[in-house]
Amino acid sequence: MTSFYEESGLSSEDTFRDIQTEHMIYQINSSAEAKKIANKMKEGADEIIKTMQAARKIAHDKKIETDELKINLSEKREKMKKLQQELEHIKKREVPIAKKTSDLVIEINKIKDAIEKIKEATQDLDPKYFEQSQKELSDSLIRITLETEKAQSELNAIRKMEEMTSKKLLVVENDFIKIESDTFSKVRATERIISNVSATIKHIIKSYDEITNVSKDLLKSATSPDTEFSGNNNYEFEQNQPEQKFKDTRVAI
Repeated sequence: MTSFYEESGLSSEDTFRDIQTEHMIYQINSSAEAKKIANKMKEGADEIIKTMQAARKIAHDKKIETDELKINLSEKREKMKKLQQELEHIKKREVPIAKKTSDLVIEINKIKDAIEKIKEATQDLDPKYFEQSQKELSDSLIRITLETEKAQSELNAIRKMEEMTSKKLLVVENDFIKIESDTFSKVRATERIISNVSATIKHIIKSYDEITNVSKDLLKSATSPDTEFSGNNNYEFEQNQPEQKFKDTRVAI
């Protein structure tokens, strides 16, 4: 009975050498292909990492921007509160001074009326009687008039201060309302961005893990003689093999 080597015309030494050569070529080709695939996968992973870092930076920059807007809004609120307190204090000061001024004006009118009555009562008498009667009232009139002018001047100054403070407060209030609306709008937008970036990164990581596991299962199944590769690029398994399914990896932003 002739052997396989005798039928093929090759010696066992030649056959062994051919097999070694094939193994070396296979190892070289496999190594080069594996390196090419690894480099491609690494480039893809690096690109995804860069994109994730860029998204995180955008979210971080937005957070810093809105934090600064919050600080500015807080400062405006504090300024508005101080002006409100200042205006309230000015109005409290105005009340007693306004009353004092009003009382002094009434007192002046009373003295003037008294002088007129004395003048009428002494018009038939010697003028010296009128002068003696009105001297004390005239001195009081001069003194009270000076006090009234001083009180009125102080009242005018306080009212001017109240007017200026009210205008400042109005400007700050309008500015605060505008900034508050803009700040809240940007804060809500930033919160959505931060939430979307965080959720998307988690989804990418989860999808990567799922794809990795599915790839391992497919490769494991590919080495089984029970696996048949169909023409539509799908793996078909016998009934005793678990069905391989890819999960939906859509990302909603």
